[in-house]
Amino acid sequence: MIWTLLTAAGAAFLAAGIAQYARLLTAKKLPKWIVPAAAGLGILGYQIYMEYSWFERTQKLLPEGSVVTEVRETPAFWRPWTFAVPLKMGFSVIEPDKVQLAFQDGNRIARFRLYNFEQAFVDHVNQTAYLLNCSTAQLVPVSEEGTPQAAKALQLPRESTLYTLVGN
Repeated sequence: MIWTLLTAAGAAFLAAGIAQYARLLTAKKLPKWIVPAAAGLGILGYQIYMEYSWFERTQKLLPEGSVVTEVRETPAFWRPWTFAVPLKMGFSVIEPDKVQLAFQDGNRIARFRLYNFEQAFVDHVNQTAYLLNCSTAQLVPVSEEGTPQAAKALQLPRESTLYTLVGN
């Protein structure tokens, strides 16, 4: 976090310095308020860059073989530019090489962990174990104790990336 703050301050000083230099080149015909306005725009530009590059930066840190199954884009009214260019605020990842397959009552059952990443002031990562009945495409979360939670079962669309990776 300290590096983000220092980099934002650096972007502000750089933008303010460019504006001050522009004032000097124009023999101070540009108004004085251009310098702090440029500093503010420097910070805003840096923040927007960091938010939009979060997905790619985080994805590069994932272990090799990890596959993104879902990307969540969320527009927000306090970020009006997100309505024009959606902002990736979260994504889900699976490691296909760690999927465990078993057969029970003639059904192929896959057990795996799904990792959910959320962009926030401090990024959040949580992992949940799941069971997938490959025949019915029913996705059942598994509790911390290892018991399936059938009441929270979801029907997974067969064309979803998650089903394609795990269920086929």
